[in-house]
Amino acid sequence: MVHDTGRLLKIAGRQLTKNFDQFASKYDLTATQMSIIDHLARNKTEILQRDLEEEFNIRRSTATLILQRMEKKELVKRTTASHDARQKAVILTAKGEHLVEIVSDYMNNQQELLQKKFSKNEIDIFEKILHYYMGDYKY
Repeated sequence: MVHDTGRLLKIAGRQLTKNFDQFASKYDLTATQMSIIDHLARNKTEILQRDLEEEFNIRRSTATLILQRMEKKELVKRTTASHDARQKAVILTAKGEHLVEIVSDYMNNQQELLQKKFSKNEIDIFEKILHYYMGDYKY
């Protein structure tokens, strides 16, 4: 039996994004915008645009475009970072904060569905494989 884990992972990633996009579209969001809202809400420290680029493995130009669209929708605001005037901090606006509970509930529900279907050990192994594919070879 030939294993094609990389191909399956790519297909699963596309399906996951499609599912996220379908939910996010109800709130005029994309899956990435929803993930950024979730990330900003979970991290109470100052988050820089550069941090989002690293977290989501996206280029600076891509992050700029996404954040500009989110600013246009009044979901986030970029301000000068407190420790480096050359950097931009990203903060949720009141409108963005309003979506935090909706996004968080969706994310938590997805995790709960996974935990009902698979054992903790299976999820741990799957996460180990994901980290490997993400280039984190210490796992």
